[in-house]
Amino acid sequence: MQLVPTPKLMIKRKDGYYRELDWDRDQITIGRDNTNDIIIDHPLASRRHARFERNKNGFAIRDLESTNGTYVKRAQIAEGERISGAVHLYNLDQVIIADTIITFQDPEATVKGSLPPDVLQAMREELRVDSQAKEVFVKGHLVEPSLTVKEFQLLELLYKRKGHVVSKDEIARAVWDYEVFDYNAIDALVYRVRQRIEIEPNNPRYLITQRGFGYKLITSPE
Repeated sequence: MQLVPTPKLMIKRKDGYYRELDWDRDQITIGRDNTNDIIIDHPLASRRHARFERNKNGFAIRDLESTNGTYVKRAQIAEGERISGAVHLYNLDQVIIADTIITFQDPEATVKGSLPPDVLQAMREELRVDSQAKEVFVKGHLVEPSLTVKEFQLLELLYKRKGHVVSKDEIARAVWDYEVFDYNAIDALVYRVRQRIEIEPNNPRYLITQRGFGYKLITSPE
């Protein structure tokens, strides 16, 4: 029996958060409330904002009478359009809610062209941090057991600033909530994180030391 490919929802926020979700059920709810399948923790999102729906006719997004609206942007169209009720989705359509863009990818669609550059960059990432689930993925594999609280806080901070150097002072304020005068604690924390995410901790691929400045995270090494 031939398996039917599962469509995907590629979720991206302005803060760099990225997540892929398989559309493997008839309904996927979106909103600010924690009971939703996709949680958008933003003041412009309603508690029950919208819903992805799958039926015999295909795939659709339905606005649930949200206060600030649900927008759909078609491929090759510059502006998104606010929707009312349910709207059919086509491959690479983007659903925009508050600060979040959700791209619908239909694996059965035959199209020419490529995904948006920001989505392609996120898909090429070897290392991803899921802030909501408190999970870390390296080359698609979940890092288990979970990182400790401080290990995750350090990696999350670097992930939000990926590609940029973060000083030890910034790390101290974000992870310890007070000024750290002995940087050995930070160096030790970096060492432990490298043991969890690097194939060769002594020759790091992702968590890079910028001597004299601090550390930076590279999620898509060349």
